[in-house]
Amino acid sequence: MIDHAVLTRRALRWVLDDNHLTRDALTIIDGPTRTQLEELVIAVADDMAYNQLKYFRPFDHQKKFFRTSTDRRGILAANRIGKTVSTCYETAYHLTGRYPSWWEGKRFDKPITAMVAGEGWSQVALVLQNELLGTNDVKIREQLGTGAIPRDCIVMDTMRCDGANVIGCEIRHTSGTNSYLLFANYTQEVRQLQGFKLNLAVFDEQPPDDFFSEIVTRTATTQGMVLCSFTPLKGLNGLVSKFWNKEDGYDYIRVSWDDVPEYDPWDEPFLLKSTREQLERDYLPHEREARIAGKPIMGQGAVFQLRSWPTYKTGEYSFKEMPGLERVIALDLGLVNDRTVISLMYWHPGEREAWLHTQITVRGIEEANPTNYINHLMRPEVFGTPIVLPPDAGTQGRYTMSALSIRELFEQYGLNVYPKPIMNPPDGEGRVTNHKSFGINVMRQMLEAGTLHVNENCQDFLREAQNYYVDPQGRFSDPDDCVDSCRYALLGCLNGISEPYDNLSPQQRMAQHRDRIYDIKAARDWKTDPIKKTYSPE
Repeated sequence: MIDHAVLTRRALRWVLDDNHLTRDALTIIDGPTRTQLEELVIAVADDMAYNQLKYFRPFDHQKKFFRTSTDRRGILAANRIGKTVSTCYETAYHLTGRYPSWWEGKRFDKPITAMVAGEGWSQVALVLQNELLGTNDVKIREQLGTGAIPRDCIVMDTMRCDGANVIGCEIRHTSGTNSYLLFANYTQEVRQLQGFKLNLAVFDEQPPDDFFSEIVTRTATTQGMVLCSFTPLKGLNGLVSKFWNKEDGYDYIRVSWDDVPEYDPWDEPFLLKSTREQLERDYLPHEREARIAGKPIMGQGAVFQLRSWPTYKTGEYSFKEMPGLERVIALDLGLVNDRTVISLMYWHPGEREAWLHTQITVRGIEEANPTNYINHLMRPEVFGTPIVLPPDAGTQGRYTMSALSIRELFEQYGLNVYPKPIMNPPDGEGRVTNHKSFGINVMRQMLEAGTLHVNENCQDFLREAQNYYVDPQGRFSDPDDCVDSCRYALLGCLNGISEPYDNLSPQQRMAQHRDRIYDIKAARDWKTDPIKKTYSPE
């Protein structure tokens, strides 16, 4: 129930706007007029208390959602932007037939049967029941009608309840007969929901696939409508993927914090900058894009769900002739049964476009011994390309079965190894992390946008990525060696480690190799026996 002071402020704003007056007018009007104005404000406030629908003022993004033309409409939205308010007020318009003059969306010209559903009975009561009927406890009768559905539209003696929860009730329609409103939750057995015919189904947050399928089936014979609102914390799976990929009959709007002002249409504080900054600090790093921008990221389900993968054939691009092109090599290192995967990636920093050109997979601990795959890194056509390694590559003996780390071994061979572990780029506050979800999300976004191209010969990567998922605990699936190798390469590009792709001949590259070997040996000798040296190679 809205506070009396809030109702009074809104009523005053409504009266002033309705009479084309500004607040400054209050200081110059005469006494009798002021008294009339005050009486009118009191009357509007009293009416507003039990008729929120009449006075509802939507955001621009809510109006956009209302007029979206398909029968399967979704809001993929950040937290705290009014996504549930959007679906609940539209539900109220359809149940009552009391459409406002500005309404441009679909209309029902007769009473309907609507079902609204959420994640559990407590959540249904706290969110949906409270938003629609005005209370999360139906036993508090004086609060009924303070939500989106006006009090005079709720047929009180038709309510079916379970304690504080409403199961269903009739709603008066402008036609003179009644609509019917049902509440459901995702933990119910699907068979309990069979037999209904629905004109409208509303889902608050992402439902299980079987629940969604059963409810949507209830709309088939009525050519009914489906409304969904969710912050996509469970990844790009199930229903979210249908909207995200705009499958036939599905459409959505995505709403981020950037799409909503600090103040609502009543000029009251809504999502202030200080609130946003605090919430951003509170959110876990892998959840931020979902909670702030409404983008599906790390959560349960498949990670990469693409209609088609942006692949290309060898020879389709002339990389040597592309101005500004850079390249990098990345390794995901294997132990025992893990694979070592070497990735060669081309990168155009100006266009922020990447090509995963080659992946070489070395299987098993014996084959994955560096001495058995280092030849791939020594080939003249790739020699000199910067190499990035994972954080544990500096651990002595971990991958080399010797006193050397893998980074030290590569340096001995004169390879152009980046001296630090590959990490995520600094965030807005300059912090550097190694959260896996950052790189995975960048890969997903670029694959969806078609700016990360994959050579069709990288079959191991394609198979692995197509089956890559996150479990309910937020853990990524195995195997992930090919995905991680690609991720490291992409991070190398984003961190500016990639270097221009030159046109040196194989002979020139090998000459560079010999020079680098000499420089490294000279530097090592100087450090171990400086007495023999009369100069520093540095």
